[in-house]
Amino acid sequence: MSRLREMAASGELEKRLASLRELESPCVLCPRMCGAHRSEGETGFCGATSQLEVASLVVHGGEEPVLTGGVGVGNAFLAHCNLECVFCQNSRISQTGVRYPMSPEKLAEGLLEMQGAGCPTLGFVSPTHQLPSVTEAIACAVPLGLDRPLVYNSNGYDSVKALKLVEGIFDIYLPDFKYAGEAEALELSAAPGYPGAAIAAIAEMFRQVGPLELDCRGIARRGLIVRHLVLPNDLARTREVLALVASEVSPHVAVSLMAQYNPLHRAGDFPLLSRKLRHREYEAAVEALEELGLEQGWVQDWEGSPDAWVPDFGRDRPFRESEGVGPSDLP
Repeated sequence: MSRLREMAASGELEKRLASLRELESPCVLCPRMCGAHRSEGETGFCGATSQLEVASLVVHGGEEPVLTGGVGVGNAFLAHCNLECVFCQNSRISQTGVRYPMSPEKLAEGLLEMQGAGCPTLGFVSPTHQLPSVTEAIACAVPLGLDRPLVYNSNGYDSVKALKLVEGIFDIYLPDFKYAGEAEALELSAAPGYPGAAIAAIAEMFRQVGPLELDCRGIARRGLIVRHLVLPNDLARTREVLALVASEVSPHVAVSLMAQYNPLHRAGDFPLLSRKLRHREYEAAVEALEELGLEQGWVQDWEGSPDAWVPDFGRDRPFRESEGVGPSDLP
């Protein structure tokens, strides 16, 4: 955070923001590079213009324990998404109509309110396609007292060029690594070139922040956490995903291995995705994690997680933390 304050004071933050705005229109913010003229009101594949749109500001207690500190992450859920996952549990805000236009100044106020509520970290969920506005909100909040580690929580379909422009702004990267297979990524998330783009992005994130670092309270202050959702019938090719993390990034990366797959949104139209995960499928994923030497991170309760972590963005509190089963440390 001290580096971020220095960037703000020197004018570097404003320069970075200007460069990000150049990537936004015509849009090359993500690997899709759709070229939409968003500053002129044109929407890209993600459905967003250059107007900041937020779906929810919420204290979320169900994230990894090093992020929540027993209170919760102060999360800004951004509207829209640069993927179209057929099983998306957040489809109401990513692919349909729950969105609220918001100025960067108003988002800055929301971040500071969640900081005041005791959140040890502040996160941005699906920031990739709205990164310029997110950065502007951060720039607004810094002189007003923003002092928490900032979390970049993405689907992994990120541009290395854009990530280089936010070096020093985000303290913690929390990307998904969804698929090792090109065909699966294209069919299930409409994401051409996803595996290569994701591993390049994750490697850049690791270059910037390194392995996970905790403070004296056990709260994350800096580092990379990679999430991976295990899919039925091994459609994500989990062992290959984990092997890529270990070999192409580092075996010291913290991995959050998720068992919470639920056949939501349009998953019922895909026979291989139309059921929850079986216990043996998740156990095989945990075994792969251990065999590859990825010893830092978290696993989930296979039985309780799918129903516990389905959000309802029609409510003020979308997540039912009191009913949920959160991630637990790897043994």
